[in-house]
Amino acid sequence: MSRRRTISLFALVSVVASLLVVSSGASADHTAEPTAVTVAGSLQDELGCSADWLADCPETQLSSDAEDGLWQAEFTVPAGEWEYKATLNDAWDENYGAGAVAGGANIALS
Repeated sequence: MSRRRTISLFALVSVVASLLVVSSGASADHTAEPTAVTVAGSLQDELGCSADWLADCPETQLSSDAEDGLWQAEFTVPAGEWEYKATLNDAWDENYGAGAVAGGANIALS
């Protein structure tokens, strides 16, 4: 796998995750920060999960960075055509797809 593909996935995950950051000045009073953010998609079994599209697989969970408040991770993904979304709190109840749209279309990665 090329370094470019690794960086591309990291950049895509960072962009999606940055849109999930809850800012205290801009959030509604009922919006809680997520307890977990997971990259769920067709690439998960390649990254060590037992199956694809699992909202609660620890191998594809992001970590919250205390310095910048962003949820982030770096993954090495084999060459191929993949799709994913960001799921919150180990469930599909709240998920974000293309354009960081809640319940939006899958994000393509190739």
